[in-house]
This record gives sequence, structure tokens and C-alpha cells, in this order.
Amino acid sequence: MDVFRTQSLPPMTRPNYLYEMWHLIPWSFLAGLVEGQFGAIVVTKTFQGSTLQIAIASATPIGAMTFSIFWGALCVGRPKIRLVSLISLAVALLTGMVAAIPSEPSGANWFIIQMAAAQVLLAGVITIRSAIWKSNYPRAERGRITARLQGLREMIMVCASMTAAAMCDRGPLSYQYVYPAAALLGLLGVLLLTRIRIRGERSELSRPSDAPDGGNGRLTLTEVISPRFLGINVARILTNDARFARYLVAQLCVGVSNQLTHAVAALLIARELDFGAGWGYWISAALLVALPRLLLFGTIGRWGKLFDRLGVVRFRVINVLCWLGQLTFGLAGALVVVYPERFGNTFIVWAVVFFAMRGIFWGLGMGGGKLAWSLGHLHFAPKQDAEIYMGIHVSLTGLRGLVAPLAGMLLWNQIGWWVWIIAIAIGLASLVMFLALARQEEREGMPMAPGDLPL
Repeated sequence: MDVFRTQSLPPMTRPNYLYEMWHLIPWSFLAGLVEGQFGAIVVTKTFQGSTLQIAIASATPIGAMTFSIFWGALCVGRPKIRLVSLISLAVALLTGMVAAIPSEPSGANWFIIQMAAAQVLLAGVITIRSAIWKSNYPRAERGRITARLQGLREMIMVCASMTAAAMCDRGPLSYQYVYPAAALLGLLGVLLLTRIRIRGERSELSRPSDAPDGGNGRLTLTEVISPRFLGINVARILTNDARFARYLVAQLCVGVSNQLTHAVAALLIARELDFGAGWGYWISAALLVALPRLLLFGTIGRWGKLFDRLGVVRFRVINVLCWLGQLTFGLAGALVVVYPERFGNTFIVWAVVFFAMRGIFWGLGMGGGKLAWSLGHLHFAPKQDAEIYMGIHVSLTGLRGLVAPLAGMLLWNQIGWWVWIIAIAIGLASLVMFLALARQEEREGMPMAPGDLPL
């Protein structure tokens, strides 16, 4: 039985695709607890964290992406599977060590620090995975293949987060064995990961580059961690590729508009709404984690076909509309929480409905956003600079992900629900930018769909 629909793919891609699918099954249980908003729920409900701690816990999964420029540079000229396996092993070990964190309020700081370290390493896994996809999957099929991989990953992450939430509702100290169990599954995923092979990597690593020393382009560790060296590369790319720079600015706006309300939504759902004894973790996880990821899983296949047909810029125009939808319903939910007396005894029902609609549109936006985020830079990047392009784009994602939730929580404390109005305005600005960039590419006759470009 062809469960993963392997036969519909080009023959040369099938073995690696199948190995990657099997790897993702156990690995995604670990990713479900490290990546995303589950950690913010644990900080809120188990450790009774402050608003600052909640904001930091919400920011670190995306903020960790700031380090992706280093991971992208480290990846150049090195065996990718060996490197990503070592990083994945470290993620699993850090996750398992959560069991040692004490349950008292001071434990929140240790939990945040440990999760942040795991998320920084996980950013390396995500960055290198994109480079693997570039080598192993043809450009014209990349959207469809990535959609399947991401869909399986998201489905399992939903199962992981909801199972963990149910366990934590039975006892808040359950995190002390939930995270180690996920770490063991992650270790199994690392073993399966080592079976993947990179097409053409052996010849690529042995081929002389344009570097003065005639090497394969590998950067030394000193170069990788040197801000000056990386800054020169970033400046070179952004100066020479004005379209990519404009794309990054538009993407910066859409990212900030979403992440500005991320921590605030987690605070309102996990703390301000009383769902009754025994249900707090589960309903909070359903609204913040499960519902968006289920919509992502259900729609990412269609998004993949649309991505392959439209190309990243026109695709982003449609995708931004979904993000604006989630902001609109998030605003409605916030207004219910702020003015409960206007809704009477049914205010909690209205709040759940509006935040559920927010989750639906978040999932729709994320379904397309995952693809555009993972593959969009390849629309601009020449082959020799693909990892650096990915590193720049993902690091900027991390930078806004680190700053925007904290800024959003500060704005919430100062101006309340008006933070959603600011987020919507920034989202509309990104829509205008993507439309302008799409029109420019049409005027210049540039290929916009991946299938229009040579492999």
C-alpha cells in the first residue's frame, strides 16, 4: 500500500522522500512540544509565569530563527545529513533534561532558557532541511513534496501537543515525563534521519569553488560566527538583489503583523478565560496549537499546488489575506474579553468562537506560509548562495519573532485591544508591497512559478 503516495513522484526522489517521511513520524512528537506555543501554555499554567515570561516563551520559538544565518553559513561545504543529525541529537537531549526543572515559580526561568536553547538548535535543523530539499527534490515538484512532508509533520505535532495537554490537565507536574518521552521519540527520529542521502553532495563537496584557496566553499567556524564576515555577505546579497530585499521588507511586515498579537492571544486564552477545572490546558492547546495545525494539515496540499502554479510573490498576496482574517477575529475575541459585560453570561462562548475562527484563519495562513517561508528564498537565490539566502531570510524571521511578541505585550499593557488595529495596518502594508512586487515581475517578464525555472 502506497500510504505516502510515493509512486506519484519522480523515481529519483522516491527513496529520500520515503526515508524523510519515516523520520518525521517520531521526530514530530518532539517538535510539537519544542516548536510553537505549547511552552507558553506550560509557563502560564504550570509555573504561573508573569506577562513578561509569557511574552518571552511566546517569542523564543520564532526568535531562535535569528541564529539561522549562522546555521546557513555553517552548512555550506559540509555534509548536511551528518551536521543535521548532530544538531537534532542535541535538541533531543536538551528536551529530555526538562524533567530536572523544579516545579516552583523560579522553574519558569529555567524552563524558558532550556526551551530557548533547544529552539536555537531546532532552527538549525529547519535551515539545513531547506538545503536538503533544494538538492533532493526538483524545483517543479518541490511545493507538492514539501506540502506532504509538512502536512505529516503538522498532524503529528497536533497529536503530540493535545496528548501532552491532556496529561498536564491531570497533573501540572506531568511536564516532567512528557518532555523526556518526546525526547526518546526524537532520538528514534535521528536514527531514521541518517538513512537520507543528498543527491550530488559527494561531487559538490569535492568540487573546487571560486574561493581563492580553491576549496569547496566551506567556511571556518571563525568565519561562521564572525559578525563582520556574515555582515559582508548579507550586504553583498541585499545590495545586488534589490527584488529579494523588497521581498524581505514585505515579509517583515506580514510577520510583524502576526507576531505582534501572538503572546497577547496566549495570555488571554490561557489566563483570562476560565474553562473550568480539568480543561484549561486542553482547551488552551486546542485554540492556540491544535486548531491552527489541523487547518494547516488539511490545506497545505492545496497550497502546494497553488505555490507550484503561481510562484512565491503572487502566492504571498493570497496568503496575506488569510493572515488579515486571523487578525480580524483575534481583535473580536480580545474585545469580548475586555468588555465581557456586553455579552452577558455567554461571553466565554463568544470568546471561544472568535478565537476559534482566529485559529482557523491562522491555520489557513500558516498552511501557505510554511511553504512560502521554506521555499520562497529559492525563487531569488542562485544555487551557490541558496544557504546564505535562507540564512538571511530565516534570521530576519527570528529577529522579528523575538521583538514583535514583546512589543505586542508592551502595547497591550499600554493601549489594550488597539494593538490589533496596529497589527492589521501593518498587515495591509505588506499586502500592498507584495502586490507591487508581483506587478514588477509581470512587467519585467520574469518567471514567477518554480516550474518556469531550470532545475
